[in-house]
Amino acid sequence: MPCEKPLLSIIVPVYKVEKYLNECIDSILAQTFTDFELILVDDGSPDNCPALCDAAAEKDSRVRVIHKQNGGVSTARNAGLDAARGEYIFFLDPDDWVEPDAAEVLYHTVRDADADCVEFGMFYDICDENGKLLHSETDHYTFSGVYRGEPFKEHFDKMASSYLAANKMYRRAFLEQHHLRFPPHQLGEDGMFFVAFYRQNPGCLVVLEKPLYHYTAARRGSLSNSYHPEDNFYLSDAVWDTVAAWGLLDSPMHRAKANYCTIRDLMMGIKNLGCSPLSLAEQTAWLRSALQNPRVRTAVRSTPLHAMQSRNDRVKLLLLKLRLCRAVLLLCGANQKS
Repeated sequence: MPCEKPLLSIIVPVYKVEKYLNECIDSILAQTFTDFELILVDDGSPDNCPALCDAAAEKDSRVRVIHKQNGGVSTARNAGLDAARGEYIFFLDPDDWVEPDAAEVLYHTVRDADADCVEFGMFYDICDENGKLLHSETDHYTFSGVYRGEPFKEHFDKMASSYLAANKMYRRAFLEQHHLRFPPHQLGEDGMFFVAFYRQNPGCLVVLEKPLYHYTAARRGSLSNSYHPEDNFYLSDAVWDTVAAWGLLDSPMHRAKANYCTIRDLMMGIKNLGCSPLSLAEQTAWLRSALQNPRVRTAVRSTPLHAMQSRNDRVKLLLLKLRLCRAVLLLCGANQKS
């Protein structure tokens, strides 16, 4: 019989991933920690995913299935949150999987520290179209530890831009107290949720260096829309709004990190342009328009090159400082049609 009040609720939004879903589900059901419920939210998937979800529920009483009309990943995660009964919440994407001891390590960590959130490292698995692993990169945190008081305010430079939903476990009572849900119909919903979370000043955060989650980056589809400056900076704008709400706009550390988040949004917009059908001339016009945004202009001017994590991003930032928009786009493999 399923536990009426499991210690942990694992929420998986499901849509058009029949090729990978069983691997995800199997990794959860094989956990060494067993006091959990697995909530599979079928977001109106048109493939065989609904049947796979139902089969998992028939196989294991800890599995609960929600079938809903398609509304996007945010509405699916929110449906899972509304149905969750666990003391803690863990989100897992349906084409990813976790190490066998993930739930055990995370639960004991968050319980022992009485934390509102635990964040942990990840494996970035690069796979081919058939799901064969080509290579794996490991994301280790260099600032692991237990942070109390106002950890996000005090360590904003380290913690403000870890946007993924999947590499964290949350105390459900904290999410419910502050009515935290994923924004529907919004790109970057993971980041918006996390910014809204830390804006509420959780009192204890634990950061683990150990990677527990396998994020299969190559399976994600690329965006093919055209991008406009007013659409692309919602996440960094939310960071700036949080800093303002805290009354810390005059803090050099907080301003520097918010500027970095603006640059990060800009770099993502440039990357996505390379996947769009826009010509090089149209992409150049977009980038020049983005650089007219006062907040973007300030961030480009004030962010030092060494703040960027990769050599490629340092080169792009240098070119942006020099206003060499066309060179930036060519470096990113822009469509060279006129």
